[in-house]
Amino acid sequence: MTSDAVAAVRAAVAAINDRSIGDRAAELLDPSFVRHDLAELFGDSQGPAGASDFVSMIISAMPDFRLDIEDIFGVGGRAAVRLQMTGTHTGAPLLGQPARGRRLSASAVFIYRVADGRLAEAWQIVDGLAFYRLAGLIEQQDQNITAHSNP
Repeated sequence: MTSDAVAAVRAAVAAINDRSIGDRAAELLDPSFVRHDLAELFGDSQGPAGASDFVSMIISAMPDFRLDIEDIFGVGGRAAVRLQMTGTHTGAPLLGQPARGRRLSASAVFIYRVADGRLAEAWQIVDGLAFYRLAGLIEQQDQNITAHSNP
């Protein structure tokens, strides 16, 4: 049996992948929704509009961005999901850096609180190192990581 929390997370991931999140944010997210960015890459988002704007920013930078669920489970009003994020930075700047055509492959773990069938709160941790590599802020060379300052 699939919990309501798992179904709510699957619906939100599908809406991101099919690009309907902007139209469906109010349906899928509680009005008081808060996204906690535990990696502090992009900052927190509040409300359906804030979450939709965040996803739009990511998609404008990586038009082929998608989330693939690798593992998901839920109990009561909570769900945890392990995801793989992929995309190619060919669009708008990301983390202050112009597109360089680099491919992103990053792991993430999200924990959600669900209320009345809608996502009410999210705690998200992503592989920040993968995003920094994508933006060209760091590069990996023979197991050594070299940091770059903004040009």
